[in-house]
Amino acid sequence: MAIILFISIFSLSALVILYHHFGYPVMLKYLVKKKTSQHIEQKSASLSTKEYPSIALVIPVYNEANAIAEKVRNLAFLDYPLDKLQVHLIFDGCTDHSYELAHQALQEPMCKTLSCELHNESVNRGKLAQLNQLIPNLEADIIALSDVTALLSIDALQIAAGHFANKDVGAVCATYRFLSNGEQQETAYWQYQTAIKLRESLLGSTLGAHGAFYLFRKALFNGLPSDTINDDFILPCQIIKQSQRVIYDDNMVAVEIEPSDLEQDFKRRVRISAGNFQQSIRLSSLLHPKHGITAFMFFSCKWIRPFIPVFFIAALLSSYFMSLESIWFAPCFYGQIGIYFLVLAQHLLKSNNHILIKLHYLVTGHLLSLIGAVKYITGAYNAPWR
Repeated sequence: MAIILFISIFSLSALVILYHHFGYPVMLKYLVKKKTSQHIEQKSASLSTKEYPSIALVIPVYNEANAIAEKVRNLAFLDYPLDKLQVHLIFDGCTDHSYELAHQALQEPMCKTLSCELHNESVNRGKLAQLNQLIPNLEADIIALSDVTALLSIDALQIAAGHFANKDVGAVCATYRFLSNGEQQETAYWQYQTAIKLRESLLGSTLGAHGAFYLFRKALFNGLPSDTINDDFILPCQIIKQSQRVIYDDNMVAVEIEPSDLEQDFKRRVRISAGNFQQSIRLSSLLHPKHGITAFMFFSCKWIRPFIPVFFIAALLSSYFMSLESIWFAPCFYGQIGIYFLVLAQHLLKSNNHILIKLHYLVTGHLLSLIGAVKYITGAYNAPWR
């Protein structure tokens, strides 16, 4: 009886792992192709100047002296009617010269026509506290959120406005790219994410946004709990729950200009992992069948993700006990051990082998996911916005 139990656990774990990483992307690709004949329209409409909605572009700032001036210049070059665009820079208790540098940049000839309001807060209250306070008081049809270190394509606002001409669209998300080549595994990861998000969008709605730049109808904003971690995921999903579509358009581009080091990447991935666990709990209502294909996509891609490390552990332990029962199961156990040794070797030796690089990123990603989940569950995760 014991061997049957262990085989069942191993089989289930392996199936879940394979489905999440390979089965779901393949099914998503198939569903998009199948729907070609009845394609959901998500092309951005062409609008006249009078038809453009008013946009309030909100950018939280915390100690961004190295990038804030370049961001202001980028905003000044955006192709959008000046009387329809209002920029709000929220300096959330900065301890550097971000505010002064932004003010100086706004005095440059190329930036003087930009309608920009500076909110210089003396105390760091956190990103969400600032957004929850400011957004309800803004007079705009559309709210756009962006990072200081993300430069926007010149026509990004026009493309987004075209999507909002469709009354069923509640949010629009840009694609995310890096100015520098960065690490091979990180680039591959974002290419994978882009493909997934684009296909989700074609089927109805993409789940979550890249925080670097996305927009939503102000009327759909209900605020976010102050302890929300992945606000760029939960906010779009709240909009989906209001029966509105969330569009992903890879013609809208946000380019990350700040390279991240290993320590920053580690902290970012742990933070996102803690947020993944949080959103699996808080957005569990999206699993209800009434949400149709969105429920399927949420379960397959997002809801199950924080639990994948548990399935990896279950597969390893069950295969170990299987190998004790019969030598025929030994390859199942030692094969996994071999993979983990390869990942460890890659971590230490930094090989240029493409397969090892991607395998290392995958396994370490799930390790950090486990760390993030444990920190969130134990209450040890402290995530004030910095």
